[in-house]
Amino acid sequence: MADDRWIVVYGKYEHLEKKALELLNAAVFDIKKSLISFYLAEDIEDELLSSRNVILIGTKADNKLIAKLSADKVIDDPKRSQGYSLLVCASAWNAEKDMIVVCGADEGGVLYGSVDLINRYLGSSVYFSGAENIFPDNHRFFTDPLQIRCPTYRSVSAPSVETRGIWTWGHVIYDYRSFFDNMALLKLNQITIWNDFAPINANDIVDYAHSLGIKVIWGFAWGWDTNCNVSMGMDEESVSKLSDDIFRKYEKEYARIKGDGIYFQSATELDSEYINGKLIAETVVELVNVTSGKILAKYPELSIQFGLHANSVKNRLEYIKKVDKRVKIVWENCGPSFPFLNHSGTDKAITAEEFDETLSFVETIAQLRSKDDNFGCVLKEMTFLDWSLFTHIDENTIIGECSERFARDRLIQKRRQWRFVQANWIKNLKYMQKTISRIVELRKDNNIQAVVEDGLFEKEISLPAALYAETLWNCSKDSDETLKEVLLFPCVKIANV
Repeated sequence: MADDRWIVVYGKYEHLEKKALELLNAAVFDIKKSLISFYLAEDIEDELLSSRNVILIGTKADNKLIAKLSADKVIDDPKRSQGYSLLVCASAWNAEKDMIVVCGADEGGVLYGSVDLINRYLGSSVYFSGAENIFPDNHRFFTDPLQIRCPTYRSVSAPSVETRGIWTWGHVIYDYRSFFDNMALLKLNQITIWNDFAPINANDIVDYAHSLGIKVIWGFAWGWDTNCNVSMGMDEESVSKLSDDIFRKYEKEYARIKGDGIYFQSATELDSEYINGKLIAETVVELVNVTSGKILAKYPELSIQFGLHANSVKNRLEYIKKVDKRVKIVWENCGPSFPFLNHSGTDKAITAEEFDETLSFVETIAQLRSKDDNFGCVLKEMTFLDWSLFTHIDENTIIGECSERFARDRLIQKRRQWRFVQANWIKNLKYMQKTISRIVELRKDNNIQAVVEDGLFEKEISLPAALYAETLWNCSKDSDETLKEVLLFPCVKIANV
């Protein structure tokens, strides 16, 4: 009997490459129903390579076999950071065997290449034990994809958007480990966690996120809360006092915990241009610059993101241009069209005029500041808090830890919401694709986030979340093709209640 066993030859078992190997092991084990063997590249023997089907995983720097295949032009080199080269073909050591190569440009590329191998190649095969004898020609559907000769496959890929994230209130992350695991399966690499107070388990949260290549940005208000009750429109002395309060909060709660930056909002989520008789755009820029100046004077390496709602400043962009260049603006509520406003659950159709208005505004703000600046925006149209039941958590707390029963029961409720969101994304994905494509044309360094809160993302990866993530990875692909591919991802769940 032929030896159809597989071996995995890896460069290193640490950091993001460790997670890549764990994901790959789970996927292959699920298919083969038997263990596969792992070997460090520097220890592997040619005799073993020639007698087995082989999976090579790593970078050219840490896996000598991948480096050799690259030098021999057998595999393509990854394009850039976070990118990968993926190849499935006859083995370089035995033409009667198969070879799968995941070559990452870096650790992130190894992880993302492994994810796409699972989702796009292995995941597109659905098999049923014994059915191959009934339908011998339908190998794609009825045969173990690692039992037959593997169809040739080649892909070189890198993200369209550098920073691909999720924005959420922290108290509705019910299992942070599973939440981050699912983010990794969608190749997402940043999360903004908004809280009234820094959670006491903040360092544990950051450590686990970092193990998956995910940056954690801590969000809190700068003189603003959910009711927009704020002492804005004040004199210089009052602005200085408020900035001192914000600085003290940062030092007390956030300067001493791990993280990759902070995110704030400050009184722009209003439809009016004025508050307390003063122009919001002018006053908020004064507060932002004074406060960020104080913080950055002591913490110059801190990354600060300004969550700026366009509602109240869209006609006053001359003031927004004056925001401290060290502060990254992340725009919210950028227009009346998908994907910036929540249409889910309504029958309101998106008009061409609404989309054109939205896209025109996005083009304007994407070019508002220097091309060297990072451009960011927050998309909506996903699950969100029930504000009629919202209450502030006014004390320190632990987030991301709940019972399995609680999450299971809440998921049943949230699936109803996802059904409406899902239909909306299938219908309107083309608008997001066009929006992101235009942003990428205008800017190279982009930070795109989507509000995904209280949707039990940690229990199930919804179709809308996967469509969002995949569009950020490759915005040049037609939206219908993206939909077709994402529907085949084994990690994606279709909402049906």
